[in-house]
Amino acid sequence: MESIIKQAIELRKEAKYQEARSLLQTLLIDEAYSAKAYLQMAWSYDNEGKEKEAITHYLLSLSGRLSPVERFDALFGLACTYRSLGMYSEALSYFEQTLSEYPSSIEVQPFYAMCLYNLGRHKEATSLLLELLASTTNSDAIKGYQRAISLYAQDLDRTW
Repeated sequence: MESIIKQAIELRKEAKYQEARSLLQTLLIDEAYSAKAYLQMAWSYDNEGKEKEAITHYLLSLSGRLSPVERFDALFGLACTYRSLGMYSEALSYFEQTLSEYPSSIEVQPFYAMCLYNLGRHKEATSLLLELLASTTNSDAIKGYQRAISLYAQDLDRTW
């Protein structure tokens, strides 16, 4: 079964999306692998530019048995897909769920910030990105202002 998933991943990487999905279809009857297959199918649709079709498959994957890494991938993938389709409220819900379940996954934060921006929550988005920049940069120039950036990120409207 794992070999079928690996083969489908290779097909997806080769942009053979329909072939990958056809192969994954064979796993849908196996409860131990169906959620994994749905996740791979969702990615296949996303990679093909068929985001609307991906949503159903992400949701189906989340209703089955996934490893913690796969669950993260499904939640984050679904959130990003909703955002790319302009379904910002749905995206926000899944970004927040992803961050709640996987708080150390900082790769979610830029996408969450974009969603906040899309919802008109510009101050929150900017603050989040400033905090992320200050906490993750390797730039000595930025590090020199890390304390000030973090302070302003807490309240962008504050003056002295």
